[in-house]
Parts: sequence; C-alpha cells; structure tokens
Amino acid sequence: MEEPAKKKQRIVNEDDDENEDELITEMERFQKCLLTQCLCGIPESSLRKPFAGTNPTRSTNNTVAVNDRRNGSVLSEWEPDRTLEFISCLQLLFDLAIKQNTRGLMCSRVADVCDALTRNEHGIIDQLLDLSCTSNKFVSFTASRALASFFIITKENTEESWLERLTQSLVNTNSPSQMLFTLDVVKRVVEHKDCEIHPLEDADNSMLPTNCNTLVVSDPESLDSTAVKAMCVKALESKWTLLVAKFDAILGSYTPQHESAVITFLDLWESIISVKANLSVIDTKLFYSQLDNLVLLLNTNVPGIIWRHLLGLFNEVLCYGSTLALQDVLPDEPCSLAHLIVRAVKDWRLLDGLPYRHGSGRFGGGSGEGDRPLLQKLVLLVLKSVAVTVKETRSDTSDSSLGSEAEDLDADMAVIERSIREVLRQLDQCVKCLMPFHPEMPLSQWVVQMFHDQDDFLIEGMVCSLDVAVGLFYRGPPQNELAHMLSPSLTFVQFVRAVSHDPDVLLDLLVSNETCFLLYLLRFLKYVRRNWPEFVSCCGRELDDTMTVLIRLRLAIDRLVSKALFPYNINPVLRLLEKCESFYEGNIDN
Repeated sequence: MEEPAKKKQRIVNEDDDENEDELITEMERFQKCLLTQCLCGIPESSLRKPFAGTNPTRSTNNTVAVNDRRNGSVLSEWEPDRTLEFISCLQLLFDLAIKQNTRGLMCSRVADVCDALTRNEHGIIDQLLDLSCTSNKFVSFTASRALASFFIITKENTEESWLERLTQSLVNTNSPSQMLFTLDVVKRVVEHKDCEIHPLEDADNSMLPTNCNTLVVSDPESLDSTAVKAMCVKALESKWTLLVAKFDAILGSYTPQHESAVITFLDLWESIISVKANLSVIDTKLFYSQLDNLVLLLNTNVPGIIWRHLLGLFNEVLCYGSTLALQDVLPDEPCSLAHLIVRAVKDWRLLDGLPYRHGSGRFGGGSGEGDRPLLQKLVLLVLKSVAVTVKETRSDTSDSSLGSEAEDLDADMAVIERSIREVLRQLDQCVKCLMPFHPEMPLSQWVVQMFHDQDDFLIEGMVCSLDVAVGLFYRGPPQNELAHMLSPSLTFVQFVRAVSHDPDVLLDLLVSNETCFLLYLLRFLKYVRRNWPEFVSCCGRELDDTMTVLIRLRLAIDRLVSKALFPYNINPVLRLLEKCESFYEGNIDN
C-alpha cells in the first residue's frame, strides 16, 4: 500500500504535469492564431494564460517553492526547447503588432496583449532581461530579438529602468555572450526602420480575417520609433567612456572568443552616428569622440573582419558625400579623425598592415584574389580623410582675396599639398601592389575601376578626388605628379567609359537618392566651365563621345522637366550642361 506522503507527492506531480501540458496547449493555440494575424478566436479568459504561466509564485512554503522551480515558473529555469518556443511566440506577437501598427489597422486582441505586456503585468520583461546571463546561445539570441521588438512596439512607454539595467550590465560583465546580448538589443532598436513594409509583399498575406475585431491606428506618432531610439542612446551615454575603454582593452589583447561582441559593438557605434538612424546631433555628439585609439588598433594583430568593421565605423564618421562636403565649417571630431588617418598613412605605414591576403601581393602569402571589399573601404577612407583635411584648411581662410590671409592660405596649402602628395603616393603604390592595374595608370583613373561594383563608394570617391583637386589647384594645377594623379577630367572620362557611354545610367544616378551623384555632377561641371581647355586636352580623341553623353543627358533631363517629372530643381545642372555644350560647339567651329 502506498505511503500517504508519497501518494500526496504523486498527486502533486500529476497535477503539475497537467498544468504544464495545459500551458503548452494554450501556447500552441496562441501561436496558431498569431499566424492568422488575429487573436479574436481565443476567449478572453484564455488570452493571457500563456504569459500568466511564467509568473513565479512567491511562497514561503518549501514544497511549493521546490515545485515552482521544477515546473519552471521562471523562464530562466525552463527547459531550453520550451523557452525557445515561448520566446519565439513573443517575437511573433511583437513583430505582428509592429507590422499591423505600420499599416494602421490592428487586431484589438493583439493590441490588448501588447498593452498588458508593456505594463509588465506578468513580469515577462524582467525575465527576458534575466536571460542575458544564460549560457545557451540560442536562448540568448532569441531573447535579445524579442526584447528589441518589444521596445520598438512599446516606444516612449519603455521603462528607463529596463534600459538602465540592460546597459549597466555592459559595464559590469566580462562575459562576451552577455555583452553581445545587450549590444544586440540596442543595435536592433537603433537600426529599426519605420514603415519597412516591403513593396513586393503579397497583399493577401497582410489581410486580417473578416471576423477580426479591428482597431484603427490613426495617430501618425504611433509609427515613429525615434523616441525609444533616443532613450537607448541616452542610456548608453553615461557609460560610453567606460564602455569604449573596455573594448579598447579587448581589442588591444584580442582573442577570437570576443569576435561577435566586438563586431556588434562597432556596428552599434556606426549605427548610432549614421544619418540613417535619424537621431539628433545633440543625442549623438558624444559618440563622435574617443575614436583615436581605434585608429592605432589597425595593425597586423587584428584580423580582417575587425578591420572591416573599424573601417566601416570610420567611414561613417567621415560621411563626406552626404554631409561634410556640404558644410561650410566642419565639426572638430571628423577633422581630428581625418588628420590622424592622414598621419597614420604618411608616418606610421598604416597601409602595410592591411590583412589583404593576396597571393602575389606583399601583405601575406597564399592564393586567391584577396579581400577586395576591405581594400575598397580603406581606399575610400583615405580619400575621405584627404578631402576633409583639404576642405578644413581652405575653410579656415575662406577669403583669399585679402593679402595677408591669401599668403597664409598659400603657406598652409603648400604644407598640406606635400602631405597629401605623400599619402596619395603610398595609396597608389599599395593599390597597384594588390590590384592588376597598369603601373602608369593614375589614381584619377583607377579610382573608377576600384569601385566599379559599388555605386555609392564610386561616386563618393569621385567627389573626394574632385574636391581635393579643386582645393589644391585653386592657383592652377601644380607642376608635379598631383595634376595628373588627381585630374577630375581623367576621372570623368574613365567614368563614362565604365558606364559604356550610356546617358541613362547618369540619369538614373541623378534621380536616385542612394548616391551623391547630383553633388558630383554639379561640382564637376563647374570645374569644366572654369577649365575647358584642360578638359578638352584630357578627353583627347574621346571628346566627341564624352560630350555626346552630356548632350544626350541634357536632352533627357529637358524632356522630364517639360513634363514636370523631375523630382527636384535640376535647373543649375541644366544651365551648366548648356554652357559646356556651347564651349563644345565653339571648339568644333574652331
């Protein structure tokens, strides 16, 4: 006969198993309804059962407490498979809410459940935060994704205490996985794009069931995640100095176990300062500092993948084509970074440390074609640094018509020119060691071939080269190799060759907002207007072909303008094209 105590324990265990089975059944039902994009089919009494089941029972009774731990009332104590299923369900809920909110029509039950979770009625958010310490990388990854989606749907109602706890853990922990958890959450929030419904998404898949009790979302602010992005950045701000110091130390004695955390940290840094994040200058000013030490870390001890992300960060700080090229007075932070990179190339042989892995090059043995994207990032960074340095020097003495100031400018530019010439000489030598370019091909031409597969890099590189030439040649082309090395006309001729003399490519670049081609073309045509004989000389036998491209481009723009189809005022470019055409006609007559 069974002892009374054992019988009671068996009954308790059976009851626990039944409760657990019931919770799993409720979760599966909840998940199936989410896939139909509507929760109206779940009774109100059952709607929150899957989440209420995670509440830990606060009891002083030892038996109940033991049973609670065995049943896994706390997410961190559940079996991994069950935890993953539960968090994936949360992720599905939050992502559905974000998508429906973007479309302006939500299932009211979806909205209700999200509201309850926003108020943390079931303590789930605190438990998701607890999972930052889990040793299971799959649970950690899934929880960080769900937490980021939760913050995005919660927006300005996100509690500061959650973000404080999250960011403080970055300072307190030395665990790469825990750092990765927090960094990934913040990065996903900062990089979130509002209204990101894909235009090709099947409309039928976005339809709510006909019996769904819908809620119309008419508040335009409901689509704006700027507030929670700013909250995340603010939570990082007070800890940023300590955080950068920590990652400086990690990179200084780099080990592969930190790779994911380091990459995510650098990507987050880049995302915070990116113009695409749509954050204010005031919110992000601090994040432009403390970059100098990272430049010194670009050496042979750091693997290529870390180089790639460091260069991505530096290139984002020196956002030349989209921002710096348009400013009259440049901020101190990008100028300081540009100066340091110019010095690192000129005096510290920065280019020699590039882990390119080219079989015939001087940067390592082995076979293969090497890491071309890495080289592209480095070349663009050097061009940006040179352009910023020249622009800053020119803007310091903007009125060169006054005698003493003109003399100061000449003296400054003479020093800058010597430094720039040496930096570009080293860059040219480095590229020709690694790429199959003709030894006599100048930078003004190979810059097009270097970036032929990256439109944004190509156009920004061309803008940088043009601005450096204009900045240095204000008294006329110098009597040295710089005139040939930086010839804007040679660059343009090479560019129209690369696009097979097709004016439609130029028109597409003008209409698109993905590159700074408008800025480039406007500045290049002004250069041609001032230096027509030099343009003719550089074009040589290709003058007719090159001008045919520009004339056909003008005609195509004219047609769009006459139908009011051009997306912005293109008249300044049209006038310059007409001026070049008149020069050309006069050239033919002569």
